[in-house]
Amino acid sequence: MTGSSPEIVAFELAPLRELFQRCEEEGLVFGFIHNHPAGPAQFSDMDEENERTLIKALRNRNGPDITFVAMLWADGQWLARTRKGGCPEIAVPVRHTLVLGERITLYGYKESSDEHTEVQARQAAAFGKPFVDMLQSLRIGVAGNGGTGSPFATLGARGGIGELVLLDKDPLAASNLNRVRGLMKADVGFVKSDTLKNFIEGIGLSVKVASIASDVDTDPVAVDALASCDVIVGCTDDFAGRELMNAALYAYAQPLIDIGLGGKVDDGLDGHPYLRYHYGRISTILPEQGQCLFCQGVIKDIWIQAQLARRENPDITAEELKDRYLEDGGTDAPGVGPFTSASADFAVATLFDLIKPFRRFPPEVRRDMFFVDFVKMEIHSHETVGNPDCSYCRAHEFLLLKESCRLNRPFLGKRDDFC
Repeated sequence: MTGSSPEIVAFELAPLRELFQRCEEEGLVFGFIHNHPAGPAQFSDMDEENERTLIKALRNRNGPDITFVAMLWADGQWLARTRKGGCPEIAVPVRHTLVLGERITLYGYKESSDEHTEVQARQAAAFGKPFVDMLQSLRIGVAGNGGTGSPFATLGARGGIGELVLLDKDPLAASNLNRVRGLMKADVGFVKSDTLKNFIEGIGLSVKVASIASDVDTDPVAVDALASCDVIVGCTDDFAGRELMNAALYAYAQPLIDIGLGGKVDDGLDGHPYLRYHYGRISTILPEQGQCLFCQGVIKDIWIQAQLARRENPDITAEELKDRYLEDGGTDAPGVGPFTSASADFAVATLFDLIKPFRRFPPEVRRDMFFVDFVKMEIHSHETVGNPDCSYCRAHEFLLLKESCRLNRPFLGKRDDFC
């Protein structure tokens, strides 16, 4: 900088060329961030001039296929906009700026429509109109659209989420009908994500829905869709999919709300089965808060490798897995509708609490992982040792990962392949 005042920032371009080069070499985006101590609470004419000067210099150095980001802190708010090298004169406002710490803080979101406000009047009465508008601004990815994913998505849509990305490649089975929401017997055999999308759109609320029929850990399109979301909700019993979401939450700076169920069924003295125990688990992990899914014991490498081995050979036996020092994970808890739906409802409330904190946790209950015991009717947490050198939640090796390809997994390809 060569000078500044409450209204103007002056700078030279020459010292920035080193940063332009770094952006090109490392695949980074150049940004100009400043404030207006005594100026307008919006982008000014001088900001327009500065941005055009910067993007012209950046384009001359790095070519037309560049993106430029401008951020302004004014009147206690972040405002942001982007420009493309091909159309540098056009500034596109971002939907919002999301800041993550122990919670979600949104800046720059727009007020929702009168129609949406009317539908959400009761939530506005409980949490305030800004909460309703923030929820409307969010894009939520739901991986797995069965017993927990379908109730989360349908209640989330009714609750005011603005956009949903539904990911599930499995067709609906007749055995799913006891616990899925929004799907009917006529939908058996059709892909769950597509039929759930149709149902939610049929409700007639102001929610936009996209469906992707694929495995989240193998499809580049699914990975890109997840990367575009503000929050990810894991509703799958697929360990490889959970492992990818565990990496993505750090690489793409996204909260992950993961839902799981567990339990054990025994035979009673009368010869009929009974529930020895049954619980729903809600894990809430933010990039710099909470233990990751590995440290919580939700996923293990031997479970992931066993699942991948079964993909290659569906007929592989448990004994053959044992010979390879692998084992199947999971639980023998059956998918029972009231339990799956109740767990999803707790997850929706968890999302609400991230946006507008309202919960008061007792000391023995963890924010990053708690269990709802459907037999003892208790809410509790348990201590986990975790790995003190964990590359995810301790060493933070994946935090804002510099990618040579998607999540640095060559089989997922480079992001440019699907621009």
